[in-house]
Amino acid sequence: MISVFSVAQNHPRRVALVTTSGALSYAELAERVGRLSNALTRALPVREGEPVAVVARPTLSTVELLHALFAQRIPALLLHPSLPARERSRLVGRVGALHVFAPDEDPLPASDISLPPSPRGLVSAAPLAIVPTSGSTGSPKLVVLSHAAFAASARGSAENLPLAPGDRWLLCLPPSHVGGLSILTRSLLAASAVVLFEPDAGGVLASLPRLVARMEADAVSVVSLVPTLLEALLALEPAWTPPKTLRAVLVGGAALAPELLARAEARGLPILTTYGMTEACSQVTTTRLGSTPRVRDGVVSSGQPLRDTEVRIGSEGRILVKAPSLCSSLWDARAPIDSAGFLQTEDRGVLDEHGELFVLGRLGDMIITGGENVDAQRVEQVLRGAPGVRNALVFGVPDPRFGELVACGLAASPEFDPASVARWVGERLARHERPRLMATLDDFELLPNGKVDRGAVRARAAASLRPWP
Repeated sequence: MISVFSVAQNHPRRVALVTTSGALSYAELAERVGRLSNALTRALPVREGEPVAVVARPTLSTVELLHALFAQRIPALLLHPSLPARERSRLVGRVGALHVFAPDEDPLPASDISLPPSPRGLVSAAPLAIVPTSGSTGSPKLVVLSHAAFAASARGSAENLPLAPGDRWLLCLPPSHVGGLSILTRSLLAASAVVLFEPDAGGVLASLPRLVARMEADAVSVVSLVPTLLEALLALEPAWTPPKTLRAVLVGGAALAPELLARAEARGLPILTTYGMTEACSQVTTTRLGSTPRVRDGVVSSGQPLRDTEVRIGSEGRILVKAPSLCSSLWDARAPIDSAGFLQTEDRGVLDEHGELFVLGRLGDMIITGGENVDAQRVEQVLRGAPGVRNALVFGVPDPRFGELVACGLAASPEFDPASVARWVGERLARHERPRLMATLDDFELLPNGKVDRGAVRARAAASLRPWP
């Protein structure tokens, strides 16, 4: 992976980071990273290849530390700042990290001397980061991603979405997830800028007014969002007007409902849908720049494979991925990569005649009721479009007669009317697909990366189910 020092040598005056205090050039950032690298070398017995843990926030201190570790080839176990102390300790113990850095909580070692590490090759098989998966359906996996994987991912992204020197990519989620960390590596490869935005204590959804103000003031041109955050932006009052500088809005991390896509496009947002995962170093497929995501049978396309990425559909509709951006391994488990080099994902999908991927849901999301297969994601998509429904989660519950019953948890708005929703569903779903049990919730719990915490929502909904109207 290219380093901040080589970029500073070639493009010293280009803007590297934009903070609330102003902009830093690549020369200024490299100077700061060089001082920190020197201090780390002198103060701690940190050696190449030995992992350290980093509590990662979208801040200057975190970015400086990550660049220092990247340049010294010290892999970083990325920890989300909201993780409880017990979970932090558990992940650190799994990796055996000797040091835990929390650069925004505790002071880092300091040095008056800037000492860039010795020049190294641009691409390496050495691990750059150990990234926990989101854990939305269980215990997180620890995914080992190399310098070479990040470089390949950045090149694939750049071929579809080239970054110019004046581009500014907003980083509003912690770089403890691969989607956030990849914003740093893509921008580094292009020698373009990253706008750092740290949310308030309540998270990004509680910081929307500040977020939209920063997007306008700092001339943001690219932003990555999850559907939950996109919906919240479109619901702002007074209505949010995107800045004229905004040329790409990447949406991924969860299924995008056709209705939400239509609202976003009506607002003039240049939506590029993506499908990706930690094990593939973020993006696998993305909508081509300048085109519009297509909708097929109520499912929004996730675009076409990136450069050097091959996507196939295996048995049971399983999505298979082969790319130079795939993980090296899992830290304490075997990576699900077959002998042909394909990652065996847990997602179902189809490829159309244009080579576009349509993700149909998780393999475990199929509900079998009365001998009929019900696609939980399809039912969720229909429910999300119903009047008074802000979000939906569908799951099966055991039943002695039918095997399973289709159940749902609904995040309801004040105008929610069960009879209206029942009519909506009856006009769009077959009888066996319609929910038989429901629970209405004020809101859905979210994981730190903005995805729905499906386990928590399902448990809460299952405790208050009642017959469908």
